[in-house]
Amino acid sequence: MEEKRVACLYRVSTLMQVEEDDIPMQRRACKEFIEKMPNWKFVKDYCEKGVSGYKKKAIERDKLQEAKEDAKRGVFDVLLVFMFDRLGRREDETPFVVEWFVSQGIEVWSTKEGQQKFDNRVDKLLNYIRYWQAGGESEKTSIRVKEKQTQMIKEGIYMSGSPPYGYRNVKSGVFSKKGIERKKLEIIPEQAEVVKLVYKLSTEEGWGGHRIAGYLNERNIPTQKNSKWSVAVVNYMLRNPIYKGYLTYNKTSVKKNGHQGRVGSKDWILSEKRFDEIAIIDEEEWEKAQKIRESRIPEMYKEKNMDYESYPLSTKSTALFTGFIKCGYCGSKMNGSSSQKKRTLADGTIRYDKKMEYYRCVNKITHGKVTTCSSPKSCYRRKEIEEIVIEEIYKYFNTLRKVDLTEKINSINRKNKSEEEIKLMQINKELKKCEDEFETLKGEIVKSLSGYGNFKPEILSSVLENKEIEINNLKSEKEEYEKIVKKQDNQYKTMLKLKEMIPSWQNEFEKANIGVKRMLLSQIIDEVLVFADKIEIKLKIEMKEFLKYAKDVTEKRRKELKDVKSGNSLNHYLVNYGKSGYIRLYRNNWRRNVESNKR
Repeated sequence: MEEKRVACLYRVSTLMQVEEDDIPMQRRACKEFIEKMPNWKFVKDYCEKGVSGYKKKAIERDKLQEAKEDAKRGVFDVLLVFMFDRLGRREDETPFVVEWFVSQGIEVWSTKEGQQKFDNRVDKLLNYIRYWQAGGESEKTSIRVKEKQTQMIKEGIYMSGSPPYGYRNVKSGVFSKKGIERKKLEIIPEQAEVVKLVYKLSTEEGWGGHRIAGYLNERNIPTQKNSKWSVAVVNYMLRNPIYKGYLTYNKTSVKKNGHQGRVGSKDWILSEKRFDEIAIIDEEEWEKAQKIRESRIPEMYKEKNMDYESYPLSTKSTALFTGFIKCGYCGSKMNGSSSQKKRTLADGTIRYDKKMEYYRCVNKITHGKVTTCSSPKSCYRRKEIEEIVIEEIYKYFNTLRKVDLTEKINSINRKNKSEEEIKLMQINKELKKCEDEFETLKGEIVKSLSGYGNFKPEILSSVLENKEIEINNLKSEKEEYEKIVKKQDNQYKTMLKLKEMIPSWQNEFEKANIGVKRMLLSQIIDEVLVFADKIEIKLKIEMKEFLKYAKDVTEKRRKELKDVKSGNSLNHYLVNYGKSGYIRLYRNNWRRNVESNKR
């Protein structure tokens, strides 16, 4: 009997399984199986530690690729695994990996399921179904684990790990079903002060991660691990909901390619209640930090973050309008700059003239290169521009202080929600219907492959592909409407906040430092366009709505007053201002008539 050379492949999905001796268990089972086969001889093994057979593609698994190369070179005759799912759990790929080894003349065996052959169509179908089931089990396991962790977080059960900066793990006195005492977070007071400082620099001064990290390093403030601060560490701190008192899960996820990526904030799992004992920052300040941080992403991503458009991109410059001042001729940004002439007097004394500060178009200053800007000037005096714009802003707020904006805000909010939310509900309903149909079609494919279906596999495949396209289109449409609804919700909150700011805005602005002033302006100004003979102020949509409403209300009042003074609307005055108001109006008209007769 000819001797057969046997190679074994072992795999575990997590490093915890390695620690729990899962690999040695697979190795023992394979060795015992080899001993039972009289003409088998072990020659090599391949060990994959912490490699997901579901999330990792075959081409990304080094040991599996090594086994394929060895198979081509004739290193072994039999590939043995503990169970076939050790080869992988991807229904769209693993069946063909098995089939590939068999096509190379390699026998593929499992200690529990025997040999996988491809002698007929039934063998191929069984091979496909095995990995279709394995993929489903992986999905179910992932769903169960995620659901359990989600429930624990929502119930406020801390899933202990390395605590974030500002906290330490302490015993909770609560035990799991396995008798393990759970940990809870406790605030470290001195580190909590640093957290507050980081949020203050972000929300009040508008500083970014790089600048905050540099500030902390200059003052020799250590991180949790006694190392230097980096922009990544600072941004993670500004992003983490733990600081506003919420336990969080699912901030990151591992994709099918095995790489870890960030999850959008709308998909975070937060505890259902706020835990005051671990809150360092209040919720309003935390939300403000998110808007400021996200506003610094590149322009091409702005559309994906429609609620993060209220803050300037830069706060380092001393120029007040940096971030939202542009050239009116070419639309390019304008930067703050300054110049100071040095003069040497007859006696050799050096004297400096008064420093001149400007805004200049970055497209106009090209150092000899061709420019597309048609502006007749390259620089504009900073003080003149800022004084004109600020004076105009003060006028806006004086106008708004004279009217009550509550009804206008509620009216806009009602109109937005009644239209967009209904459309979103319709899309969700249609999406659920399509997803159900998609699952039904997948079931029909299995029937067709086994010879019991009513449709040919190629027809089902085409229908399935079209249905998948329809689902993806609906998901995209759903995502767009979710963005719109979220933007409208943020607009409503912004309007409420702006309404509260109106009475004291000017006073707050005059007392603030340059960074805070820029932050306040950025919440009402969209951009300032500078021309040689004029300045255009483009306001945020909320401010424009308010001013239009205030103008309409003022015009209505002016017209009513004019009608009243002319005596054309006594009945209107009586209805709106009561009997006493009617009497006052009658007396005033009588006095005017008496004075007129005297003249």
